[in-house]
Amino acid sequence: MSSVLLFDIDGTLLQSHGVGRRSIEAALAEILGEPFDTSAIPFSGKTDPQIFREILDAATEAGFDVGEVEVTAARFGALYHERMERNLPAAHVEALPGAVDLVHRLGAEGVALGLLTGNLQPLGYAKIARLGLGPAEFPFGSFGSDASNRNDLPAIAAERASVYLGRSVAGEDLVVIGDTPRDIACARAAGATAVAVATGHYGVDDLTEADVVLETLEAFDLDALPVAR
Repeated sequence: MSSVLLFDIDGTLLQSHGVGRRSIEAALAEILGEPFDTSAIPFSGKTDPQIFREILDAATEAGFDVGEVEVTAARFGALYHERMERNLPAAHVEALPGAVDLVHRLGAEGVALGLLTGNLQPLGYAKIARLGLGPAEFPFGSFGSDASNRNDLPAIAAERASVYLGRSVAGEDLVVIGDTPRDIACARAAGATAVAVATGHYGVDDLTEADVVLETLEAFDLDALPVAR
């Protein structure tokens, strides 16, 4: 039985050079009625709903009345989605080294590929579309719009992979490929293999808990993975 590879997006497949944070801050300014600096809040490895709630908590601590958090977080997500749809087409979106070639090569070899990302599903696909990738390469996956806790995403992806592939996919069949310690943690929570790539905000020394650590996806070797079979 072949492994199922699940790719993170930001910092793993691509860099979008701040368009997400700019869009979040624009949406937040609409909610609060004035700008709010989010630079002290790290986004890497978090789901979008988690980010929305952390920002609203920070705004509350700063003295803003954000109302009922769940309701405001839902509005925040909708406004962010609108801003991203407006801003993403003109944004500088850059494929990370080896990413597109690897996806095409694995797909040509018949490897089952999916996404595991904190992005809202439509925005995740909108981002990778800028690289010429989409549902044809990644026909299933799990997203921040499915769960706010990243550790819940592998099980969702496994269930969708099972339906798509017509066979049972368990946690140990998954290979989670990401660029942050949170990607490693969610792989561990599912019993999956963790592959970390140091193309985001974390270096190789920050990612040593992974089963395999790479400088870039150019060095990815499916046959060298502990679960490759």
